[in-house]
Amino acid sequence: MQYDSDGPDGGVNAPMKARLAIILSPLFLLALAPLPSVAQTPSAAYHAVNPIIGTAGGGNTFPGAALPFGMIQWSPDTNKDAWYAYGDKTIQGFSLTHISGAGCPLYGDFAVLPTTAALSSNPGAGTGPYAAAFDHTTEEAHPGFYAVTLANGVYVEISVTDRAGIARFVFPQGTPARLLINAGSSANSALTNKKPGEFTYTNTIQLKGNDGYEASSNAGGFCSSTSQYKIYVAGRFNVPFQSSAVWQDDSIDPARKWAEGKHTGAWLDFGKEQEIMLKVGLSFVSQAGAEDNLAKEIPDWNFDQIHARARDTWSSLLGRVAVEGGTPEQRTIFYTGVYHSFLSPNLFSDEDGKYAGFDGKIHSLKGSQQSAQYANFSDWDIYRNTVQFHALFEPARASDMMQSLVNDATQSGWYPRWPAANDVTYVMGGDSPAAVIASSYAFGAHNFDVETALKYMVKAGTVPGQGPHHNAERPFLADYLKLGYSPAEKDGISASRTLEYASDDFAIAQFARALGHDSEYQAFLKQSQNWKNLLDPETRWIRPRLSDGSWELGFDPEHSTPKRTDFPNSNDQAGFEEGNTWQYSFMIPFDYPALFAAMGGQEKVIPRLDRFFLKLRCWGEPCYNIENEPDFVVPYAYVFAGQPWKTQEVVARLAATTFKAAPDGIPGNDDLGATSGVYVWDALGFYPAIPGIGGVVLGAPMFDKATLQLGAGKTLVVSRHGSGIYVQSVKLNGKDFAGSWITLDKLETGDSTLEFTMGPEPNRERGRAIADRPPAFR
Repeated sequence: MQYDSDGPDGGVNAPMKARLAIILSPLFLLALAPLPSVAQTPSAAYHAVNPIIGTAGGGNTFPGAALPFGMIQWSPDTNKDAWYAYGDKTIQGFSLTHISGAGCPLYGDFAVLPTTAALSSNPGAGTGPYAAAFDHTTEEAHPGFYAVTLANGVYVEISVTDRAGIARFVFPQGTPARLLINAGSSANSALTNKKPGEFTYTNTIQLKGNDGYEASSNAGGFCSSTSQYKIYVAGRFNVPFQSSAVWQDDSIDPARKWAEGKHTGAWLDFGKEQEIMLKVGLSFVSQAGAEDNLAKEIPDWNFDQIHARARDTWSSLLGRVAVEGGTPEQRTIFYTGVYHSFLSPNLFSDEDGKYAGFDGKIHSLKGSQQSAQYANFSDWDIYRNTVQFHALFEPARASDMMQSLVNDATQSGWYPRWPAANDVTYVMGGDSPAAVIASSYAFGAHNFDVETALKYMVKAGTVPGQGPHHNAERPFLADYLKLGYSPAEKDGISASRTLEYASDDFAIAQFARALGHDSEYQAFLKQSQNWKNLLDPETRWIRPRLSDGSWELGFDPEHSTPKRTDFPNSNDQAGFEEGNTWQYSFMIPFDYPALFAAMGGQEKVIPRLDRFFLKLRCWGEPCYNIENEPDFVVPYAYVFAGQPWKTQEVVARLAATTFKAAPDGIPGNDDLGATSGVYVWDALGFYPAIPGIGGVVLGAPMFDKATLQLGAGKTLVVSRHGSGIYVQSVKLNGKDFAGSWITLDKLETGDSTLEFTMGPEPNRERGRAIADRPPAFR
């Protein structure tokens, strides 16, 4: 339907105004206001988490046992992609590795499945005949713990340390006790779309005596990339198995103790033993590393002790974000969001400091300041809000994460874009590792080799070249440097890639400035203005452009056309990755004043934003999409335009209508905590809107009080007084504060307070003055 605008650049017609009036009616807004409740103790925060949230509706989270940023994440899988889909009726196995909320399958290694059935068919052809039916009423999921009673009567409970885990299987009395150990369960182990000889999937398993096993797996292929990894496991039982068989691809052999192939595993029969315990250790280095990690982290058989330690670890971390007030549902969504934010990146080094590098060699952290190496950075997602949260609360650990990326670059020559394990997948456009590092530094992660970090940022932004797998950290960089944009006839996501590069350049500039490198600061700040080269002066939208300077033909913002031709069956508009010009044109928070001017000024921008937020979830339409990262920051565009009360309305609607305390309670992929991060930051009352900048733009807090124990022993107390969703006034450390932007140093003064006075009607004057808006950063 053609948009009937009030002018050439948009407006809100009468039907839309009526819909907006309904959405923002006083009764609706009153329903969004939080209710008072009791303070949250660390124990209450722990029990408020519901790991089942996000396991339906495309959230792609997992409910199993994990520690913060742990290497092992032991969880049930209900399908071959090593995902847990809440609507599925059977469990295929309990695998040891997962990634929370990603849009493509990854990991799912070394699945264990208890069964009472005899070995009647080859599990290598599929574990379907052995899959265990289950009912959600028998499940229990908490941070660091998962339990379920299967339909065959077997009770399973799992808990973990950083690199090891322990499970207890209780079989019904009198039934056979058997386990399947699937060394070929990795999510992408069966991929067949690789070129001949490009990659070989090999899995091994070997039984050790009658009470253990060791196994290895080669897998990879995240999002159809050519990435790969190798992982090892050591398993030990508290009781011996009485008989066994191994499978290798199409064959089963009860006489063999070892197998190697694409699909391998072992069937173990423990006779009439009623309780069997299994403990496992993981390593990406070696079999000896897996053995050592297990021996050091779980030396005995005290399941309850491991469970208690996991509970205490999570309680301590979650308790550092202590909220009071709100409804039980709001607290559950909030704490589950905090929990999801702390699941990745993941430990990648062993207890002894060894880790597999991006050069294929084994490295050691001994003698360095780095405590651990980390992997699995969904950089395009987490630079928006997640790494800032890590750095704010865990600056030492975040510093190790940034040093991990520096190590990766040193070993491979380039930063890895969306690295999985010790390989690069090149998923998503942009040069997002730069924004990840710059934003982490801006929010307090300082203890890493910053000079080398900047060196590789500068290289990526100025020197065209290929890295691993003959791909580039910045594709089309030569064109970007020559033309000031990526050309549409060469690049299917040319417009969105240009915007991402501009954001990355801005982040690099800020990082360089913080380190005292003025020439790099000036050069990348200038380069960050390249987004202007795609702002079409006629339509005043970001529009793909060809190498000869002409605009791509057929451009229609209202219908998101033309569609991409390089990506079949896509709703994407040509030139944009997972979106359209409506959903990307506002993704320039570092330069909102210039963007608004180019769009025709505030009188044109505000109606566009009003229309944009009529819907909060959509694909292929001219509306906001909470399901995808480019839109995350846009509710705060109103603050930059001098109407923060509209930001307060939108974030309240987002919280009330797109998140819920239910399996499908996360709107779309959680993407390693990035989508959850929207709710968490919004609920606290501010948002890290600008990559590479240590500051936050103010929104409206959800809870009566949030006591935040930040890094280095600093405390920030955020409170709200009064009813309603609209901010009337703000005090910072007891003094009136008229602005809408606060630099991080003002929130980290030791013991700081940020007080919001709320009301049922908007204060249209607060934040209106230019001086009270967020500053320009160029």
